[in-house]
Amino acid sequence: MAQSNGEQESGSIGGVSLSSFLQMLEQERKTCTLKVNSEGRSGTFYFEDGELIDAQYGDEIGESAVYTILSWDNPTFNVTNAEDRMHRIRLPLAHILLDFAKKKDEEGGGDGHGPTEENVAPVFNTSPLTDPVGRRLVETITGIAGVKHYYLLNRQGQVVTQSSRTLKLGDFITYCIVSGIQMRKLLGAKGPNRIQLVLENGETLLIVPGAGMIIGLLLDEFTSVSEVADKLRPALSSP
Repeated sequence: MAQSNGEQESGSIGGVSLSSFLQMLEQERKTCTLKVNSEGRSGTFYFEDGELIDAQYGDEIGESAVYTILSWDNPTFNVTNAEDRMHRIRLPLAHILLDFAKKKDEEGGGDGHGPTEENVAPVFNTSPLTDPVGRRLVETITGIAGVKHYYLLNRQGQVVTQSSRTLKLGDFITYCIVSGIQMRKLLGAKGPNRIQLVLENGETLLIVPGAGMIIGLLLDEFTSVSEVADKLRPALSSP
């Protein structure tokens, strides 16, 4: 493990268990991405300063994905560059590994599934929301696999809470909303109901102006904006 934080390590790693390697990344306080492969399946762990902050396998995210990937037989894995990822995992790695070991013993090998996302409380990386509507909205957002980061702004354009520690998109989101309002007045049109911008790397910035707040979502290149909007609708319309 001579690589510095964020530096890519080529080739697959063998001769060590996945659990042991995860602990090694934690002890060395690595900021990196760990790709795991097994029998045609591929999953990912995300570390920041040695802390496991998120994981993904298909549509499974957070702690649920961790338990699923840990259940795979004969995995191979390799370390790649760090990604700026939403902090979805609230439990320490040691707690997760111990819980997985107990679950595996109780089930005689496990069924490949961990706790559901409904049992995983969201982690707020800036100021936590205290109102139930805001918390319900964040819980909905963090449960959508294709959302890389979220930004919630008040009507004055100030960031209330966000998941990213490094991306500075708050001012840009406000600019987009103000420009949209100006264009609406100029054209005598309605809306905008939402603004979506495709970035050079294929990711999409989705901006949804609401009655009480402005929502900005950074989506990965594979995620449908319409599907995300459909999943958000119940949280936005709830009293």
